[in-house]
Amino acid sequence: MEDCMCAKLGSCNLWQGIQFWLYMHPKDFLRQNNTGKLLWQVFGIQAAHLCLFGIQEHEDIMWDAFQRSGKGKVSFLYPNKSTTPMSVKDLKFNGLTLSCDHHEEDVKDGPFNFVLLDGTWSNSAALYRRLKERWTAIWREEDIPCISLSTLSASVMHKLRPQPAWDRTCTAAAAAGLLWELDMRSELSAFEFGKQAEAVECSLDVLLDALTARRLRLGRSITRKQRHNTNCI
Repeated sequence: MEDCMCAKLGSCNLWQGIQFWLYMHPKDFLRQNNTGKLLWQVFGIQAAHLCLFGIQEHEDIMWDAFQRSGKGKVSFLYPNKSTTPMSVKDLKFNGLTLSCDHHEEDVKDGPFNFVLLDGTWSNSAALYRRLKERWTAIWREEDIPCISLSTLSASVMHKLRPQPAWDRTCTAAAAAGLLWELDMRSELSAFEFGKQAEAVECSLDVLLDALTARRLRLGRSITRKQRHNTNCI
């Protein structure tokens, strides 16, 4: 309880037209520094869903949701894997009624589903292969719709856990970056994605403070050796 940070986290409503899916490697589920779980606490489990890699029941629930929405409303936040790379500006939101109200009737034919691969970069390849196999089995297409962020910046978590390359970041920071880029699209400005991105970034600050305080209390180092050559901060 001395290290518990839950009471310091604020909640925020994710616009009902989108859903996050955390496709998480089992080894990451119990990591104290896993940032994907922050999305549950900020947006709630009805907006940020957990799918554990290799758990068939979890995976069936996720893919059933994708099929209800349709393949045009599924994107995987994973860089440089599609034959034709896409960015947030390439996403089509033609099925939405643009209003400021966060009501279910504003979403036609199901929400847009964003899949966040939540695991170390070394095991993310296994996550990606399994997603691609299931996509191909359902929709008979080899290429799955991956998107990359255009304005990605270093997460505050880099202070404790540097990434292996400048264009890689933690799961929660990737979600915040996605929301910021959605907010920059003028036709989506009414949905307050910027406010939702700020809520995620604030939760990262809380997690960083909690992990730093714990390490100091236990007499551990609060820095990690940089593993990439370019300083992205």
